[in-house]
Amino acid sequence: MSTLTTPTIALQSIARRARLASVAQEPLELSLSPEESAALADVLTAILEDDQSWYWSEEWQAGERAAEADLAAGRGQVFDTMEDFLQDLGLDLDEDDTVVFRNIGPHNILERNP
Repeated sequence: MSTLTTPTIALQSIARRARLASVAQEPLELSLSPEESAALADVLTAILEDDQSWYWSEEWQAGERAAEADLAAGRGQVFDTMEDFLQDLGLDLDEDDTVVFRNIGPHNILERNP
């Protein structure tokens, strides 16, 4: 017979309440105990560290906020297709969908200004 740890019991409690809300097709409203909060934070942290921790770093989030501010201020451009986007950057797709550089007027994007 195995003994369940407090974090495991806490997570099982959260999961049970989530399942009940789902079956009843009701929103899940949780008021978590300190043990449940800690257990949930530990699980979510482990998941994010394995997969997406870079996204939640302060540096990345600062960039996300700056991008959102740029969009809100109208600084941005929407492209209908990937080809339009690449052409705006001075790039093209060849017949194999490989990105290739193209000359964009008097300056090639690979040239450095003297």
